[in-house]
Amino acid sequence: MRLFIHGMQSSGATAFTRMLAERPGCVALVDIPNNFAAPRVTTSLDFVAKAVITTAYPLATHVERFQPDRTVLFLRDPRDNYESLRTKPYRNHSGLLEEKFLVLEQLFAERQRFDGVIHYEDAVTPHSEVLAELARLGWPARPDWYQYTRSYDDILGSLWAAEPALQADMDVVFGNARGPGLSDRFRDKPRDPATEALLEALCPCLLAHYRDREAGGCR
Repeated sequence: MRLFIHGMQSSGATAFTRMLAERPGCVALVDIPNNFAAPRVTTSLDFVAKAVITTAYPLATHVERFQPDRTVLFLRDPRDNYESLRTKPYRNHSGLLEEKFLVLEQLFAERQRFDGVIHYEDAVTPHSEVLAELARLGWPARPDWYQYTRSYDDILGSLWAAEPALQADMDVVFGNARGPGLSDRFRDKPRDPATEALLEALCPCLLAHYRDREAGGCR
C-alpha cells in the first residue's frame, strides 16, 4: 500500500508521518523537500510519503508520480500554522508564505479529493478517532508508535534498499521530526488579532472550520 500525506510547512505533518513510519517493514519518505515532487517508485512494499503544500508542485503532480492508494490532507489551525511558519527561514521557499496559504484554502475547499482528512490537534496524541481513521485508510497505527523507536538509519536504509535510484535523484530530510516522539507541546499558540485578520483574507473557510471546532462544532 502507498499512503500520501499532504500538509503545510510547520503543520506537524512531518512528525505525524514519522510516526506512521513505525509500521514494520514499510518504506518512508518522511519529508520530501519543498523543491522536489513526490518520486516515481517501483517497490511493492508498504510506502508512506509526505509532501508539503507549495505553489511549485500541485497535488495532481505528486499523485501522478507517486501513485498512492490513499491520500490524506493534514490540517493544523491556520493561526498556529502561520505563527510557526512565519518565523522559519524557509517560509517563502517554493512559493511565498501567503501564496501557500491560498493554496491550502483551495485544497481545504476541495478536500473531497482526498481519501481522508486528519487534524494536527487530534493527531499529536493517540486519539481514538485518528487511529480509527488510519485503520479505515489501510494503515492501522498503534499508540506505542507515538514514541519513535525506529532509527533514522533503518528508515534511510530501507528506503535506499527499496528505491536505490532515489539516493542520487533527490534529497532526503527529516524536517522537524527529530524528537523522541509525537506530542502536543506545540499546540495552542497565543492569538494575534493581526494574524486573524490576515487569515480571514487568505483562508476564510479553513479559519471558520477551526473556529467551529473551538466552539464545539464539527471535527
